[in-house]
Amino acid sequence: MKLLNTLHVLTSLLFVATAERGEHRQLRNRNRARSSKSDESPTKTTFARRSRTRTLTLTITNESFNQPFSPYFVMVHNSDAEPLYVRGQQANEPLALLAENGSPDSLVDYYTNIQNDGVLSVMPFSEGAPYVGGESLQLEVEVSSAYPLVTIATMAINTNDCFTALNGMRLYPGQVVDVPGLDAGSEENNESCNSIPGPGCAEISTENVRSGNGEGFVHVHRGFFGIGDLPDASRYDW
Repeated sequence: MKLLNTLHVLTSLLFVATAERGEHRQLRNRNRARSSKSDESPTKTTFARRSRTRTLTLTITNESFNQPFSPYFVMVHNSDAEPLYVRGQQANEPLALLAENGSPDSLVDYYTNIQNDGVLSVMPFSEGAPYVGGESLQLEVEVSSAYPLVTIATMAINTNDCFTALNGMRLYPGQVVDVPGLDAGSEENNESCNSIPGPGCAEISTENVRSGNGEGFVHVHRGFFGIGDLPDASRYDW
């Protein structure tokens, strides 16, 4: 019964992503520095130049009670890009670092340096962070027919390694998306403040070291149980 309730209320830890569209034409030429090379693909270049872009305004709301969200990782891409995660598989190290430490920098570096034509843009978004329960923020992304997918990720920072994300979604105006809390599987959920970076632990420990003994795969997070340094689970569960 506890498992069913946990899975049900996990939807409280979510994004509400509302996409508002404003369309405009924009010439895109990522490869202009290579335009004189003989091995350039004419088909790809022509397609990129004819691609119409759209600016999407995303309104993101933290609907948990007392789980602040970290700065966000934001990426626009297509299906050729490596996905942020696959449920049931091990999280890569950059995602694990976001889920443990609340910083998007490792993910930004990873997707910036991966040299994959499936990625159009990556950026961190930290204006106003951390984002407490009930708080909303807005950010803009540019998508196109060639790069229609959006990935966003943030950490629930009063946990060991809980994160929440949009994982390569095609968004449209007026859409609302609820997403659950996920466990990166890289840390044991011991709820020790030695491994929790959030404000709930600020007066207990700021060490934030990896607890280890993680489950080893990305899965739906089971919630907060008050077994460590923060015994009042009702304050931090969702």
